[in-house]
Amino acid sequence: MLIKSRYVRLLLLAALLCSVFPASVSASAPDKGQLETFLDEFMNSKMQEYHVPGAVVSVVRDGKAVLMKGYGYANLEQKVPADPYKTIFRVGSISKSVTSTAVMQLYEEGKIDLRKDIKQYIPDLNLSYIDHRPISVHDLLTHTAGFCESIYAVGRDKDRQVSLEDAIKTGLPSLCRKPGEQVAYSNQGLSLAGYLVQKLSGKPFEDVIRERIFKPLQMNHSSFHFEESEPNLARSYSYDSGTYKAAPYSYIHHLPAGALNSTAEDMTHYMIAHLQQGQYEGSRILSDKTAELMHQTQFTINKNMPGMAYGFYERYQNGLRLIEHDGGIDEFESYMYLLPSEHTGIFISTNSGEGTNVIEQLIGAYLNRFYPDTPKLTRATNPATVQELKSIEGYYIPNRAHLHGPFNFGQNLSAVPLKAVEDGVITMNDQRYLQIGPDLFRNESSQELLYVDAKNHTLALSSIPTMEYERQNSPIYNPTLNIGILLGLALVYPLQVILALILWIVGILRHKKARFDWLSTLVSVLFVVYFLFAISTSELFVNGIPSWSYLFLYLPVLLLFVLIARLIVRIVRKQRVTVMQVLYLAAAAGLVIYLYSWNFFSV
Repeated sequence: MLIKSRYVRLLLLAALLCSVFPASVSASAPDKGQLETFLDEFMNSKMQEYHVPGAVVSVVRDGKAVLMKGYGYANLEQKVPADPYKTIFRVGSISKSVTSTAVMQLYEEGKIDLRKDIKQYIPDLNLSYIDHRPISVHDLLTHTAGFCESIYAVGRDKDRQVSLEDAIKTGLPSLCRKPGEQVAYSNQGLSLAGYLVQKLSGKPFEDVIRERIFKPLQMNHSSFHFEESEPNLARSYSYDSGTYKAAPYSYIHHLPAGALNSTAEDMTHYMIAHLQQGQYEGSRILSDKTAELMHQTQFTINKNMPGMAYGFYERYQNGLRLIEHDGGIDEFESYMYLLPSEHTGIFISTNSGEGTNVIEQLIGAYLNRFYPDTPKLTRATNPATVQELKSIEGYYIPNRAHLHGPFNFGQNLSAVPLKAVEDGVITMNDQRYLQIGPDLFRNESSQELLYVDAKNHTLALSSIPTMEYERQNSPIYNPTLNIGILLGLALVYPLQVILALILWIVGILRHKKARFDWLSTLVSVLFVVYFLFAISTSELFVNGIPSWSYLFLYLPVLLLFVLIARLIVRIVRKQRVTVMQVLYLAAAAGLVIYLYSWNFFSV
């Protein structure tokens, strides 16, 4: 699927990434022999360690392809080797870089203004702004438009795939924040940028990309149009308990955000074009000036932190600035790294979800091998006292964890505590960060930076430039407590069913008139059905949100009204009201209020 919890994957490998900003590196690039030896050793070792069946790697330098290699199998069942020239991999969100390039072509031609309201170009766009603050193309390309995260209606089934226009008109999430405030990676935001390309060009998005990017760059095996019958298409796999299982293919609605299929060879053409400021073998897709603008830092939370370019994000590691993009879909994992100062680009794609570990370790191993440089850790001369640092303590939640619907509660699983432990030292995720400047900290055991924006109650990690963390400002917020409350309230219902059945059976065995609270038991069963529905929404709504779903979304509210009505009827009729019935109603009311506070009743 297109939507993957990218921030979870990046958190696992954060210690391997990003650094402070040294000016230069003295090491030299490897020759072909050195590079091939390094890649063979690295890939063979890591693919075996993480059970990755196949991969392709391509490296370019100084306008030429230095090395292209395939490792393992593109198709395990048929024993088809991974071929950098022929094997087509699904590269997921690397699509966003291509989409951004198409947008910049329109900018270069004067057809769009990067800073103007996008509704000037899409007047019928059904999107309500916050405080009338318009969204610009700049906001879309830097992931600062303010969209909430959405895991619904992204598409999977071929026969239920909708057009890009329908996906935009019916599948855009609402806004969580004003544009320009925070980076929050958004698939739908970049899809909207792609729809803008389609709208202004007057042609289907995939046709525009083929004519204006793939054709001039001779990317003859690349496409945003997906066919499972393509003979050179790689198969992807999951691995569990010694067994590989082929993953199903997805047919996503938001093509510009993640539908690109390509080969390692084609991606060398794309990397060379960007490293040469828009030019490839006599063809030009961007002017020097436009390409330079696209590659510049366009948004960052702080000048000392890596930020967003247009269609790329930054990494600073081993004294080098990289611009890059990754992608994951259907167990395919890919990464494209560009090192502009070294005129070098690296592309890697794997056909296993575990390939994430391989691709995100590759760049660190490559830089440490050929550009070794470990900036010294220089602590701030006048660090904040532990008492001053306590003002930034609290639980911080990834801003991509703010979802509509039941899965919004999942942010409690991703909340991380930040604590002040001594003067100039804080901890987060059990990692120690030492203060090196105003509001700036560095991981004690790696090059990772952490910046705290105390004014806006946010923080950012250099290892994850595509999102920020927001502090939960409530003094009583505790993720463990929230999870415990929900579980406690939810367990009332299966326990009520079990208890009612036990009492009924015991009464029968004792030959007594058995009273069975049919209404309460039916309500409990329906509450259990609701919870099963709630945890299944990501799968049920993957292609779209059906109208019948709203009945289930509001089922707890309807059941609460049923219990209230029963209580009123019994009081009016002067019938006996038991303590258990009152407590049961109170538990149901508490649950509904709690679910509402966590946004369970919307999608």
